[in-house]
Amino acid sequence: MQRVRSYSPWPTLLCFPLAMLAGVLGRYALTLPIYFDDLVGRFKVLRGPFMVERCTETVGSLCLAFAVCAVAILVICFLGLMVKRGWSLALLRKGYVIGYVAFFIFLLVVMKITGVVMSRNLVIDEVATNPIIVFYWRLDALWLPACVMVVLAFLHVLSWRRAVISYYTGVQDDTPALGDRILENVRTNGPDPMFRKSVLSSVSLHISVIILIPLLLSLHGGCVEPYRIQKGSGTSDFGGSKPVVVKKVVKKKKQKKYLLNKQSSISFHIPTLDESKVSEQVEKDTQLVYEANPMRVRDGSAGYGPGGGGKMGVGNKNGPGGWPEGSENAKFRFIRLEYNGSGWDDGMDAVSRADMNFLDAFRKMTGFKTAEASESHAIALLKKYPKGLAPPFVYMTGNGDINVPEGDKKILRAYLMDGGMLFADCGSPRWDGSFRSFIQSVLPGQALCVIADDDPIFQIPWPFPNGAPPIWHHGGRRALGIKNKDRWIVFYHPGDINDAWKTGHGGLDPDMAKGAIEMGINIVYYAFTHYLEATRKYRK
Repeated sequence: MQRVRSYSPWPTLLCFPLAMLAGVLGRYALTLPIYFDDLVGRFKVLRGPFMVERCTETVGSLCLAFAVCAVAILVICFLGLMVKRGWSLALLRKGYVIGYVAFFIFLLVVMKITGVVMSRNLVIDEVATNPIIVFYWRLDALWLPACVMVVLAFLHVLSWRRAVISYYTGVQDDTPALGDRILENVRTNGPDPMFRKSVLSSVSLHISVIILIPLLLSLHGGCVEPYRIQKGSGTSDFGGSKPVVVKKVVKKKKQKKYLLNKQSSISFHIPTLDESKVSEQVEKDTQLVYEANPMRVRDGSAGYGPGGGGKMGVGNKNGPGGWPEGSENAKFRFIRLEYNGSGWDDGMDAVSRADMNFLDAFRKMTGFKTAEASESHAIALLKKYPKGLAPPFVYMTGNGDINVPEGDKKILRAYLMDGGMLFADCGSPRWDGSFRSFIQSVLPGQALCVIADDDPIFQIPWPFPNGAPPIWHHGGRRALGIKNKDRWIVFYHPGDINDAWKTGHGGLDPDMAKGAIEMGINIVYYAFTHYLEATRKYRK
């Protein structure tokens, strides 16, 4: 053994990055309270939850921890640069450990604060929080500190190399130290290089799929698959039977009788409006009754239509089904809207399967290809669809309050005005009031109105002489809607129609459940047909 004393770059290499970390910790110890107060000031919705969860005290404790760590690291760096002894090297290694501790404390604070926001479904910057958004918040806050920890870990390993130990202790030894063995193991991939490479490849692939790719997609606000409608030639009345018949009925009025003295010179005959020919004509024109062929809704022959004469669509009564402006190999997709509120996904779980049951029934009753699963979309994603290839309709339900930021309301309004349709389904009396207020803010100046029983949406392809089948009457007995340019852009069923789609039909009669499915198909047909007409200009 031989003691040596000579110049070496090791102190600078090991201490300078650590000193920089101390400076960063000191800076954040001073600025984090200011940043936190500014955050709460900009988003007042955070004040209450943060006060209850004592987040201000948590941030204060974090700043104190950062300050203590910064001072300790600076002292250690000074000793590591000035003193060439074994104990100063040991202190230097403890400085790296202090860096790890600071990162761990920061991680806990980030998890707590973002967890408070997520647990209360708060709306931040007009965006409703959900696990995906919170995941990216955490990733944005932690990725840079994590990279710093990787650098610290590398320097920590270097501090265990033989050359470093020899410099600080003054003892020359050619035996490889722990740090040398670790670096050599990394360089050669250990005793089993093939296994090491396969593990690294697997880890890299998972990181790319779980973090990097979604992160890159999030830079563009998400992506969507264009919605395509089945190409073909079908018929609006895909059973080929007679449509709903409207008959005029004239009521005979009873003549009023008067007890008169025939010998009197006074006449008691008083003409009334009932004797007017105009009144009689108006009454004849407004007395209507509706007839529907019962065989039309009971398929007893070939094909999928009510009468077996064709398949749903537009173009040709005997066609295979579809729309001439559609796309080859398209699949019917059921898309529901996500929003900040309870029950937005009601009935779509693996047990109730309202969405999947409707997809299955749609495939059997129309012969169209359907998606393997339904989809849920944040409202903001509607603006990502190419013009003319957006969903012809989107489904919305719930049982509580609807909290949607103004930005999303504007996106939904633009979607509806540009050919889309909102199929809203009331899940509770509370949701009825919330939806009415919500849709009024989305489409100001346009009110929900009763859809007449003889409207085409109730006739094609399945006839509903008395309008939409009533279910639970949470918001009334009649279907409502909003029209724009002779096209329904909102269809509102006030009675939880998806309850009849669920497995077990929510305790309803099977015939009523079947009618609920048929009503859904009518809405789909109406939405598809009118969307293609309204967006034809984009496909020229």
